[in-house]
Amino acid sequence: SPSPVVPTPAITYVVTVFTGDVRGAGTKSKIYLVMYGARGNKNSGKIFLEGGVFDRGRTDIFHIDLAVLLSPLSRVSIGHGNEGVNRGWYCEKVVILCSYTGIQQTFPCRNWLDEKKADGLIERQLYEMVSLRKKRLKKFPWSLWVWTTDLKKAGTNSPIFIQIYGKKGRTDEILLNPNNKWFKPGKIEKLRVEIPDLGMFYKIRVWHDKRNPGSGWHLERMTLMNTLTKDKYNFNCNRWLDANEDDNEIVREMTAEGPTVRRIMGMARYRVTVCTGELEGAGTDANVYLCLYGDVGDTGERLMYNCRNNTDLFEKGNADEFTIEAVTLRKVRRVRIRHDGKGAGSGWYLERVLVREEGQPESDNVEFPCLRWLDKDKDDGQLVRELLPSDSNATLKNYRYHISVKTGDVPGASTDSRVYIKLYGDKLDTIKQILLVSDNNLKDYFERGRVDEFTLETLNIGTINRLVIGHDSTGMHPGWFLGSVQIRVPRQGKQYTFPANRWLDKNHADRCLEVELYPSEVVEIQKLVHYEVEIWTGDVGGASTTSRVFIQIYGEEGKTEVLFLSSPSKIFDRASKDIFQLEAADVGEIYKIRLGHTGEGFRPSWYVDMVWLRHLVNESVTPEEPDITDITKCGQHKLEALLRKFCHDSQPLGVLGQGKFWVGRRSVQYQFDVDVFIGPFCSQNIARTKTVLQVHSMAMISSTLPLSVSLANTYKVQVITGNVPKAGTDANVYLTIYGEEYGDTGERPLKKSDKSNKFEQGQTDTFTIPAMDLGPLMKIRIRHDNSGNRAGWFLDRIDITDMNNEIKYYFPCQRWLAVEEDDGQLSRELLPVDESYVLPPENEEGGRGDNSPLDNLVLEQKDKSTTFSVTIKTGDKKNAGTDANVFITLFGTQDNTGITLLKSSKTNSDKFERGSIEIFTVETLDLGDLWKVRIGHDNTGKAPGWFVDWVEVDAPSLGKCMTFPCGRWLAKDEDDGTIVRDLFHAELQTRRYTPFVPYEITLYTSDVFAAGTDANIFIIIYGCEAVCTQQKYLCTNKREQKLFFERKSASRFIVELEDVGEVIEKIRIGHDNTGINPGWHCSHVDIRRLLPDKDGSETLTFPCDRWFATSEDDKKTIRELVPYDIFTEKYMKDGSLRQVYKEVEEPLDIVLYSVQIFTGNVPGAGTDAKVYITIYGDLGDTGERYLGKSENRTNKFEKGTADTFIIEAADLGVIYKIKLRHDNTKWCADWYVEKVEIWNDTNEDEFLFLCGRWLSLKKEDGRLERLFYEKEYTGDRSSNCSSPADFWEITLSSKMTDIDIDTVTGPLADYVQEGPVIPYYVSITTGKHKDAATDSRAFIFLIGEDDERSNRIWLDYPQGKKGFSCGSVEEFYVAGLDVGVIKKIEYTLCCNYWLAKDRGDGVTSRVFDLLDATRQAVGESLGAKRGAEFEREQNDTFIMEILDIAPFTKMRIRTDGLGSRPEWFLERV
Repeated sequence: SPSPVVPTPAITYVVTVFTGDVRGAGTKSKIYLVMYGARGNKNSGKIFLEGGVFDRGRTDIFHIDLAVLLSPLSRVSIGHGNEGVNRGWYCEKVVILCSYTGIQQTFPCRNWLDEKKADGLIERQLYEMVSLRKKRLKKFPWSLWVWTTDLKKAGTNSPIFIQIYGKKGRTDEILLNPNNKWFKPGKIEKLRVEIPDLGMFYKIRVWHDKRNPGSGWHLERMTLMNTLTKDKYNFNCNRWLDANEDDNEIVREMTAEGPTVRRIMGMARYRVTVCTGELEGAGTDANVYLCLYGDVGDTGERLMYNCRNNTDLFEKGNADEFTIEAVTLRKVRRVRIRHDGKGAGSGWYLERVLVREEGQPESDNVEFPCLRWLDKDKDDGQLVRELLPSDSNATLKNYRYHISVKTGDVPGASTDSRVYIKLYGDKLDTIKQILLVSDNNLKDYFERGRVDEFTLETLNIGTINRLVIGHDSTGMHPGWFLGSVQIRVPRQGKQYTFPANRWLDKNHADRCLEVELYPSEVVEIQKLVHYEVEIWTGDVGGASTTSRVFIQIYGEEGKTEVLFLSSPSKIFDRASKDIFQLEAADVGEIYKIRLGHTGEGFRPSWYVDMVWLRHLVNESVTPEEPDITDITKCGQHKLEALLRKFCHDSQPLGVLGQGKFWVGRRSVQYQFDVDVFIGPFCSQNIARTKTVLQVHSMAMISSTLPLSVSLANTYKVQVITGNVPKAGTDANVYLTIYGEEYGDTGERPLKKSDKSNKFEQGQTDTFTIPAMDLGPLMKIRIRHDNSGNRAGWFLDRIDITDMNNEIKYYFPCQRWLAVEEDDGQLSRELLPVDESYVLPPENEEGGRGDNSPLDNLVLEQKDKSTTFSVTIKTGDKKNAGTDANVFITLFGTQDNTGITLLKSSKTNSDKFERGSIEIFTVETLDLGDLWKVRIGHDNTGKAPGWFVDWVEVDAPSLGKCMTFPCGRWLAKDEDDGTIVRDLFHAELQTRRYTPFVPYEITLYTSDVFAAGTDANIFIIIYGCEAVCTQQKYLCTNKREQKLFFERKSASRFIVELEDVGEVIEKIRIGHDNTGINPGWHCSHVDIRRLLPDKDGSETLTFPCDRWFATSEDDKKTIRELVPYDIFTEKYMKDGSLRQVYKEVEEPLDIVLYSVQIFTGNVPGAGTDAKVYITIYGDLGDTGERYLGKSENRTNKFEKGTADTFIIEAADLGVIYKIKLRHDNTKWCADWYVEKVEIWNDTNEDEFLFLCGRWLSLKKEDGRLERLFYEKEYTGDRSSNCSSPADFWEITLSSKMTDIDIDTVTGPLADYVQEGPVIPYYVSITTGKHKDAATDSRAFIFLIGEDDERSNRIWLDYPQGKKGFSCGSVEEFYVAGLDVGVIKKIEYTLCCNYWLAKDRGDGVTSRVFDLLDATRQAVGESLGAKRGAEFEREQNDTFIMEILDIAPFTKMRIRTDGLGSRPEWFLERV
């Protein structure tokens, strides 16, 4: 044969040209392209793009070979010849991938190349959008020569594929003859292929898939040569690939030879025996494919058609033998076997596969057991299995890849084709897996706007770096618009997102049917482990069940969630064994499982014989340890003795027989012998009887475990309903008991009471709960489902007796579980208390007086609990609202809240309507760090489908508000069809603040005529140095307002507010003056709070004895009170209680302040609106006070007048700032304030505030609220900043550079950083696409020429706006580090490209280079203000000599922020 001609080296550039989707966008002109290298020195010359169509909305792809490396490109020039009928062309963008460097660059155009449109250019220079640059797999150019022998009929036009193997991996299958090109006898075909870096090649596989006569091919040899390095490999074959010649095989493997190869691999023949099981319907008529994996590579997937011993393949009980010839694998490590699901009875029960090298005795067979169905309707519905040798725990070692495929929401997006996917990891890659069986079982797959879920089970392929997805273009509607692919790998703890947003269609875009995708983001998710559960249903009458069965696993490190055991086939039949694969949290060494069912269906009872549980452990045996089998035997004997004793002692329960377990180096297996019925025949209810099984694992047994420990226990539960009107309930009640040592009982329904009518007013109901021993009890959770006519329930307390140890626990509640009472919660978590708090002393008959001992515990219990405020936003989409019953579960690192029904919204009576926001309260104990929220509904009502935007969970006691984005449907007929979703928090959206602490506030109403009130009372608490809480209204609803604040009563509230420090200086208390009798006479106020180390409490008393009424006393409804005495109770080390009473030393004085306000003497200066003032001093502030009655005028705030007001407040110290605002009501609301003077009537101090500003929406900058500083004030202006909008007062101040960064609080904390902070003006234009708007928070980073980088600068929405609307232009004044000349700017929202996980390339932040950074700028100061410059309605002229920088592009003008009037309203320059 002649030698191949050495080719010239060439580098391939894949050029993709996008023609815009606008009218007349297409062209018939010849399009050309010039590519410029990194510095613009080299270029490609003019390349005409031959063969392109360039129609409207079309994508054209070209492969251009150049002898020069230009990548990365600096720019691209594109144009056309301007000939033909339709000359003009609208170019969207050009994307260029250099396979040699793996760099893909995007060059946006979005412009006409038309002499009659826009600027008339027909050639444009395009520059790269850097944020869209992608790194792709590098590929190198190789030349391939193929010799077909000159035998008769040696040629073929069948599609020929090759796959090349090297030390670093393998290629994908490569098609050698597109369009069925002929390989002719005796001819050499020269081809160019691109191959990634595989290291040294060792073999090649070549095949075709045609078995009909005349389709065979006789291959002589192949040669591969690297066109750059000239490395050369030879592959000799001289065999037929023909189903009717030679050994009838259509696959050949060839070993690599030649000067580059150090060691030539040998060939091997493997005898494979496939054993079909003996079960009914075990055989299959489908095509079976098998692949062997060894120490060196694999055989590729082989169709099993050439059987040595049977003509009818894969029948029930068959053992079919096949021979696979391949380059040696050395030792075979695993087998992958699958079938294509074709034919009526395609389901197949595979028993095992045996593999040995031919010529070896049968005793050398390696057995790969399966014992599972490959059937869409049985087991887990998978048609592919990965098998490992019999001692390897194959199912436990395999990783599960959960694949979510989203079809786009565009017309005609759905497909009827067969879709396949292939994943590439850094260790291995998978096969091209056809997605046949979905997990969420939507009726039609790949429908518009839907998400289909699939599971791929295979060995760990490592971190996924790319995938290929495509379809075979069959069916009525083959075209498909792929939105995105998301892959969850719980064993890795990772979730990958692959955005696509493109057509896979012969008639759309680039006409490709397959696309390679790279992840846009990889996020950490909860890491899970694999459990295998085997359950034997007993062989007795009525043993089977149709209920939904669940399991929960308890271990030393926690518990799993409740895991439902489901399968496509029938399960839990009499005398059957069912195996389930579960992914759940790693609970460490297991000590018990909880097994139960939901009690629904026509056969709710179930007889369980035995349960096995297996999972992998990372135990390694070190030489110092005794042999593991000895430990196991020793542990097993102890356990058996223990269990035998238990069986004899407590046989009537029948909970647990004998338990066994095996521990090995690779996996641990637990066996639970049950022999018990679960669930009696009774009415259908949620969560019927559950049986808890327990086994002590090795760590516990190998210690000295006393055999007297009993495993089972019984808890006697007494539920005492309160004796208040309508206290009883008809709802179903559920109880969970928590122990300190052995987990919990799980949620148990309280069904069988000793009373016929349960939970009636003043009644005690007794229940018996059998369970494993929990150790000392630590808490209980009680809830009801709000069903029945009278669901509301007032629970007094629950008493639980541990029958084994005869210990009684008391859990007081004394609260409502009702939608319309208290805080609206239907579940409560209760802590045990000492009996002295619950039971009255024996010498006191009857009542215990007004003050129950429990009253003193409420504050301590509040401190131990966490109250979450849960806010849920329903989306603003058509049919987004729901009528279903909504529930939520909060998951913490320690525990979860269980199912919490959301019935009582604080905002709306008609809940979860389109666009609405609901707020609920959820209280819990010992949750740990919140990391997940599960939200769902029960799919009832007329319109159950629900679109959830987000869930926000605020925990004041933790000082953290977390946002859990959703943006998806919970609906059977939308999205992926699920009605329950797990949401994870967005770290960037988490708000942190000073944690709140509980205060017990008791308000005493006086015993005078009409002293009570229906108004809503509020309170603010002040500490030292003006630290204060927010204003807190004490009643949550109108019913509470009527209930509290009666004449001669004490109203007690437990509230969470900011911690004001060790000393409380004063409180401000008042009411909203609403209701029939709003006037209120307060005697005094007590505030009790815990001491810092929680070993006692202190109570401060604030005397008042005055009216809060507009018709009494001084007609004020707000007063400030100072403490008179402090009562401290502290527990000493010896357990005694020390009580100390003392008066407050030097309390603040109550002072009268005279406030004189001068309205300006300009046209329209007066106002009829309601005016409010807040006065700030160094000891605190007055809070906002309404300026109602002027002391000297009846008509307030008239033009050119002065009004005097008296404000009573605790001493403010030195006054330095005021805030004025009005509510813009009445006809003449605009107001011009000239100045404000304030006198302290006690010490006659005077403070002057020069204002000279409008408070008007129509004048100046349109603000109704302004801050003014005292004339002589020179201090820091950053504190108490009302919003970043006030940044003129702060950031423009040169004093900002002297501030200690750590002391800055409030909105400015996000902006301040080391170095000078300056203002920036940012303008953001949102695109006009219908979905372009967002309500996410946007931010920018600024990056200077010296790579100085600002902090994240948040672009918070303008007041009154909820986000960035379509086509809007939003302007922001923000403050950030002075980075010098800006080189780059990083947006989260930017021009003409999506920032969305489900649009474009799936990225939510981008970096932009500024191309116009060559502009010059000069700086010059106008000098200090010397006299009357810059006064109102005045023009000032300055002459400046500066560098010639014309033409001007922009001007920056600023003030230094100093002086008594730093704000300046500039009209123009």
